Amino acid sequence: MPPTSEPKPTPPQVLISLASEGARQAARACVMAMRVPPTELAPGPQLVQRLRDMLHAFPSSAALVDLAHLQAGAVHIAALAAALPDASQRERIFLVRENAGLWPADVSWARELGLAGLWGQIDAAALTGQDDTLAGSLATRIGLAPITPLVLSQYFSALRIKPDPATPRGRIRAATGLPAESLCNALATGVKALDRVYRLTTYPSCHTGTEAVDWLCERFRLQRDKAVQLGVDLQALGLLQHVVHEQPFADRPNFYRLTQSTAVDRWNPGVVDRLLREPTGVAVADRKYLAKTYANCFVGSEAVTWVAGRFKLRRHEAEILLNRLHGFHLIEHVTRDHPVRDGNFFYRFVD
Repeated sequence: MPPTSEPKPTPPQVLISLASEGARQAARACVMAMRVPPTELAPGPQLVQRLRDMLHAFPSSAALVDLAHLQAGAVHIAALAAALPDASQRERIFLVRENAGLWPADVSWARELGLAGLWGQIDAAALTGQDDTLAGSLATRIGLAPITPLVLSQYFSALRIKPDPATPRGRIRAATGLPAESLCNALATGVKALDRVYRLTTYPSCHTGTEAVDWLCERFRLQRDKAVQLGVDLQALGLLQHVVHEQPFADRPNFYRLTQSTAVDRWNPGVVDRLLREPTGVAVADRKYLAKTYANCFVGSEAVTWVAGRFKLRRHEAEILLNRLHGFHLIEHVTRDHPVRDGNFFYRFVD
């Protein structure tokens, strides 16, 4: 009887499902520099099943997936982890969230769920920067030696891969040399946040649009219109917000606040979401507005009150924390028209 032959090991492979064209180009170039074939996966309801099948069929594979593509198929980060009970598959998924801010507690939560991690940006500058961990971690996961930033830079240069100036993150990096979150932190240090009063209402811990523009112009030697665009981009990423979510960023005395918060950063979004959903959490009920009934929802102001009390936060900090859950698609407005507001607005949990 002839001896049975050992099964041939499957070659390394990287699956790519990224939202922006710039991210896809940079990811493909990075993977090809490792001499590994990239495989594109389309967004949609079948994305998680495709991921599960491919990661199972190719044990030396890994995946780069934008959370926006998962959300397009009504899957959030916790649901993704639950749908992949095999830990060896979860640890090969590298998540990206280009269209929203990203804080250390968010990254920690992704790792606690058993995923490879969570990154804010994939482009030539991010992948070759001194603080990059994505390219090296990706190579290690598929069993290859890490590629050096110099070799990767040369590869990007040969393929004419440059940072994408058409995205908020790309514009911020091009104008300041900083990732979006680093600019938010710098702005929080450079512009004093104060409690301000307008029409007998106090708005805590905010600054004016004009103050932010003044600082950006001085710090980065920008024209005012370029500085305004940075404020608009920070707002698009949820890193800056109007105090009542009504005004776009402008070079005016309107009140804005940054969503950078050391008090909020102490709390893991997954823990907050779990406690909020428990029977002792925020009250969920059918509610009416303008003769229409909205089933199984809660009130924004009541959620702010509960979070502020449970986690010892000020109300505006509790609203920021709830909006981090909103950014992960763990909660949503009943008609998907608003972020979380400290008012009589209805929201529901996303299963």
